[in-house]
Amino acid sequence: MNPSRCFIRYLTLPAMFLLMLSSLPAAQAGDLIEKGKTIAREGNGLPGSTACMECHRFHGGGMPSIASPRIAGQPQKYIEHEILGVKAGTRFAPVMAGVVNNLSRSDIRAVAAWYASVRTPKLRDVSPYDPKLVALGKRIALKGEWKKNVPACVLCHGPEGRGIPPHFPYIKGQNKGYLLQQLMSFAFLKRADDPQGLMRGIARRLSLQERKAVAEYFASLTPPPADGQPDTSPSGKETR
Repeated sequence: MNPSRCFIRYLTLPAMFLLMLSSLPAAQAGDLIEKGKTIAREGNGLPGSTACMECHRFHGGGMPSIASPRIAGQPQKYIEHEILGVKAGTRFAPVMAGVVNNLSRSDIRAVAAWYASVRTPKLRDVSPYDPKLVALGKRIALKGEWKKNVPACVLCHGPEGRGIPPHFPYIKGQNKGYLLQQLMSFAFLKRADDPQGLMRGIARRLSLQERKAVAEYFASLTPPPADGQPDTSPSGKETR
């Protein structure tokens, strides 16, 4: 055999092996998303399991009519953290607690991977946005209410509430009923999974009108992955 050909073959085999190894994470990620997709649509197959889409819809747009949040495009680690918080009891969500109890850690990781991967348009909210509340909410969101020691929301949640992964979710374009519900839960200490009690302190210092205004403002915006971009969800539209 030609020595040069032998040498090339000797070099090529390790290169091919490394290429195969490098493709494994992508393949595993795809498998994880597919598993999460199935759980989102059908549940995990255990007795009493409920599909995520029953409240969050298949492509994660949520259900404004029941204050169910949109979770499409939220950071995977954030979604995992919130589900684990519900299971542990640190995140107040009575309805969801019964749903996630039979999810394993790998189920949770898969569901989070699926919803983090999808993009879906914003659904129509339960009622038109009040311009006066939007204006008040925008001022608090962008400038804070320093007389009450309330910082601007965008300091943690990013410009216009786009989120700062993995710990701060986007709230831009979130369903307003859900936003108000969470502000109330923080204010009345029903939710206690915020680092160093940050959100609890802020929500308590806001009046009810100010909480409504902040929710109204962020809900009136377009969700971050979709603003100015075509929908890239698998079907191109939100479905149940």
